[in-house]
Amino acid sequence: MTQQSFLKVFSTLLVVTTAVIVAVTPLLERQLYNAMFQLNLDKNREQAERLATLVSIELERGEDSKKVLADVQSMLENTLQSSEHFACIIEHENKVIAHPKPSNVNKDTTGWTMDNGVEIKTFTQSAGEGIPFGGVQTRTDGSQDINYQIPISTKPWAVSVHTKLDIVHQQARKVLQRIGFIILSGLLLIIVISALLITRQKNQTTEHN
Repeated sequence: MTQQSFLKVFSTLLVVTTAVIVAVTPLLERQLYNAMFQLNLDKNREQAERLATLVSIELERGEDSKKVLADVQSMLENTLQSSEHFACIIEHENKVIAHPKPSNVNKDTTGWTMDNGVEIKTFTQSAGEGIPFGGVQTRTDGSQDINYQIPISTKPWAVSVHTKLDIVHQQARKVLQRIGFIILSGLLLIIVISALLITRQKNQTTEHN
């Protein structure tokens, strides 16, 4: 009888806890995604600021723009980067002028957009406006990056630092799995202890009656 009572209480607590977890998990995943997105966006902004400062200093010193661009291109090609995270230089209107993958130099970016959740711009618009801009970049093939752009002084250029948007989803899921393992282990222990205490209390009440 005691074992049956324990199993009944345990099952009830487990069902209730599972229902709560199912309801809360999507909200937690969304919060983690937003946090990871902002971390990656901030990281891209910092990297873009550093490179934009270096290029701007060279141009302001009077260095020939072609030489500066050639130096940047050489640096990008010789710096360890990947298709998942990289920096490039863009020019208004709709053109990539330096890229770690040489075949992407002079690439036409017509139709690409940047969206920060408030405003949507063309991919190279910030280079023409001279205003920093970050958000989700969408290409015409549907692929998306987290992107931050810092304009370069004296030229309609901007440093554009990219991180694949899919990486953020992967990061959020990994963190959620780690947190979930710890929380589930703790909840299971709490459920077992709670079920034992409730069952014992019920048995004591029954005996007294």
